[in-house]
Amino acid sequence: MKITTKKINLYGKDTEPSQGVSNEYKTSHYAIRQPCLMYVSAVRNSGKSFAVSKLVAQAQKEKTFDRIYMITPTFLSNKTYFGKMIDEEDVFEPTKDSIQKVIDMVEEERDEFEDYLRKAKLYKEFIQILKSKREFSDGEIMKFEELGFLDDEFDRPKWKYGDKNVRPPQSLLILDDILSSPAILQSSGLTRIATLNRHIAPLAEPHSGRSACGLGVILISQTYSMPQGVSRTLRENLTHLLIFRNKQEKQMGKIREELGSAVDEDKFMTAYNMATKEKYGNLLIDFNPRCGSMTFRKNLNELLIFDDDANQCQCGKK
Repeated sequence: MKITTKKINLYGKDTEPSQGVSNEYKTSHYAIRQPCLMYVSAVRNSGKSFAVSKLVAQAQKEKTFDRIYMITPTFLSNKTYFGKMIDEEDVFEPTKDSIQKVIDMVEEERDEFEDYLRKAKLYKEFIQILKSKREFSDGEIMKFEELGFLDDEFDRPKWKYGDKNVRPPQSLLILDDILSSPAILQSSGLTRIATLNRHIAPLAEPHSGRSACGLGVILISQTYSMPQGVSRTLRENLTHLLIFRNKQEKQMGKIREELGSAVDEDKFMTAYNMATKEKYGNLLIDFNPRCGSMTFRKNLNELLIFDDDANQCQCGKK
């Protein structure tokens, strides 16, 4: 089974999401499609926190996320990796309510965005009346006065994440080392993000090709399956799986069994052995790649391309 490698840049020229309402964030061609539902499984000291921090840092080079949340009992030990990316006010201890708290905050961001759109639309109407030099009606005076448009020092409405290419808020939630908290594993919030993460915080009207803000999710764990890992329901909805060398045959057998319906087992094992033969080496599996040649990645930035996948590639990237 012949395999070739290709070094890639994870960020660059933007690629538009698919036509219509897709709820997909705008990202460059080789970037991880967002909002993702990614599971990172590796034993302690394998380099998984470093790999995730590298992935997120690369995403932030093209400003993929406006806000990043984290649920973890060990933030202080991971501050080296995530401290510059995440405000401490957006870091939470794992409890049965912590995921719902993050969802509530994403919905508050949505409400703030829709309020901005409403005010921006009214401000445009206000400016048009000024340019027409007609008098305001009593109702318009009351409406614009309430919004502060008639104040001498009033400035136009501005979106807090920038007025250039205004879009719904884009967020990421990192769940790290949460398996020590049974309460969060049994919470309704975890089930919700496992099945509906792209539909979190629905919008009143579609905007920028999206009907919801959505929430990217990355789960970091030392084991793959229950009882110590996450539920099969969540694993069946993954968009990506990032794994490192695993010497536990039982865990590897479980991974091979569950991936059987999604990727070719021989290809998986060939890519896995190639990607993880070196210390800290890892394999990223993309279950919904932009083309078949992007299914497997070594250390995030090196494609592992099988001949038949390359022949079927439709993306036009060489």
